[in-house]
Amino acid sequence: MTEYYIKVGIKTDGIPILKRHKDYTLVSNMLIGDGFHWQRVISAHLPGEVSLYNSSDHYRKADSDPTETDQHIMLINRLPLESYLECVVGSEMNPSAPIEFLKAHAVISRSWALGKVLGAHSCDCEGYKNTSDCLIGWDDTAGHHGFDVCSDDHCQRYQGVQPIAPIALQAIRDTVGEVLTTPDGSLVDARFSKCCGGRTEVFSTCWQSRSVNCLESFDDPWCDLSGLSADRRHQLLSSILKDYDLITEGYGYRWQTEIPKTTVKENLFQRFGRDIGEILSLEPLHRGPSGRIDLLRIHGTNDTLDLGKELWIRRLLSPSHLYSSAFDIEDLGVSFRLTGRGWGHGVGLCQIGAANMALHGYDYRNILSFYYPGAAITSI
Repeated sequence: MTEYYIKVGIKTDGIPILKRHKDYTLVSNMLIGDGFHWQRVISAHLPGEVSLYNSSDHYRKADSDPTETDQHIMLINRLPLESYLECVVGSEMNPSAPIEFLKAHAVISRSWALGKVLGAHSCDCEGYKNTSDCLIGWDDTAGHHGFDVCSDDHCQRYQGVQPIAPIALQAIRDTVGEVLTTPDGSLVDARFSKCCGGRTEVFSTCWQSRSVNCLESFDDPWCDLSGLSADRRHQLLSSILKDYDLITEGYGYRWQTEIPKTTVKENLFQRFGRDIGEILSLEPLHRGPSGRIDLLRIHGTNDTLDLGKELWIRRLLSPSHLYSSAFDIEDLGVSFRLTGRGWGHGVGLCQIGAANMALHGYDYRNILSFYYPGAAITSI
């Protein structure tokens, strides 16, 4: 089996603060959850090679701490793909998760990461639109240069070496080299989110306007945990979600929030540089098959603006990021009440649903077959 290596761009809070050890590099100010409600700074132990990268595309060995002249420097962590997966599984969810869920996650994380290493998944910005009355875009890995993936959530959550239980390590080793492939033999662009809200979404609602093999929209009954007792539901959620994910109310299957119109106006200016006057109303112009809005018309006293896609809509209507863009709108006069469903983009595997399937006795092959219709598990 070929041993693949991956380069991870590490986000830090300011200039990286490093300390070298024999088997790892300690970075004391790694930034996680950038822009989300769980944003924080942690210390992380980075295995493998650590180098520095700057905007001039120059690398240099991290044999000394960066200086104040290195304001735009970024850490690059190069390590074997399987070691990266151990870190991702340890970072993405708790080690007490069901083993078949962990196996499924190992396969999709490996598939997605290997696709980035090999350049197998297109992530261009075709369709990006920025005019006086329309602003459409998305966050993907198209802006990554000098490394394959970053450490933040819009790639895969990577926090260096994490305590990993034997069962999680077993899940990775039991599936070593296994990836998802499409019917034509290509790697599946294996996306995943916390909770689809009862129906998965298609790729084009969230990113480029194109169809992607094995990423379909279909009803998902597994992420509805309302039939479980409160204790059983908490047991399931605490087994797969990190503590900072558990601080949110519920688990995103159904939710409700309010946002003042003045905050919408402020967010529109601060995050997108647009001022259309006082906000009058919000009008969904297009929804994906799961109900996620990917084009929203904002009516103001001075102008009208169309905004998309789903993540940018979520950024507009929340202090950080709204649970999802699958919501209905009620105008309360000075604010909007949003009644929604789902947590995240909803494309591909639903983590809540997959964990529930595992608890009901389904193995990882069943789980992957359900969430990626038509995909096959292939050993590389």
